[in-house]
Amino acid sequence: MKKFLCGIMAVFIAVSMASCADEKDESSLTSGKQLVGDAGDDVNLKEEDMPYGSTVYELSESNDDHVKYITCFDRRYFGSSDENNPDYSEIYAIHDYIVALNENDHDAMKSLYYDGYIEAFCQNNNISDIDEYIDNVYNAAVSYLGEGFEINYIDISNCLDGDSNGGKSYTEIADGYLEKIDVLDKVTSKKVVEIGGYTCYSIEGSGAYQLTNHMEAIVLAVYEIDGQIYIV
Repeated sequence: MKKFLCGIMAVFIAVSMASCADEKDESSLTSGKQLVGDAGDDVNLKEEDMPYGSTVYELSESNDDHVKYITCFDRRYFGSSDENNPDYSEIYAIHDYIVALNENDHDAMKSLYYDGYIEAFCQNNNISDIDEYIDNVYNAAVSYLGEGFEINYIDISNCLDGDSNGGKSYTEIADGYLEKIDVLDKVTSKKVVEIGGYTCYSIEGSGAYQLTNHMEAIVLAVYEIDGQIYIV
């Protein structure tokens, strides 16, 4: 079961990512915690030295036409260095993944993956096709959250460089499938993100529940491949 949960990438990781915790220069992926640094009153840290979650920003319908659900993230890790013209394509991909998951929208989910990527995964894991794979992911979410769930507040609670020691424990799997379809050399960026922290959901439009009180944080990899952003 652990192999399947790790392999579906889309994933409610039940597998320990203990290697992340050993890194000296990066935060580890954790479940159910907002990583906001507090170094004490007598310590002045430069912004770039503060841990993930120290400079949070929210996209919402009020400030971005693309966004259906409020999406919270550390602005230092997304949007490029141009604050006047940020590129939120990675945030949009993460947001759109959650929208597609909520609705079990197969077409929307397929559009987020590089062509042939999930097919290679399915072939290697005795899954009949990409539609069965998407249903497996959706049914896993239902088993944790309940029928009629809707994740409606997205907290990107951590982000790792995909080539870091901690990130590699996830991206090495994805890289193997990209190599099978001969596109690994087109990858120019890798990030591993956690959707946990204060991420919330409702059931049939009612209630407000913290996702990580009911399941592990969702862990995704976000790649730039041949100039486009994909979930892997």
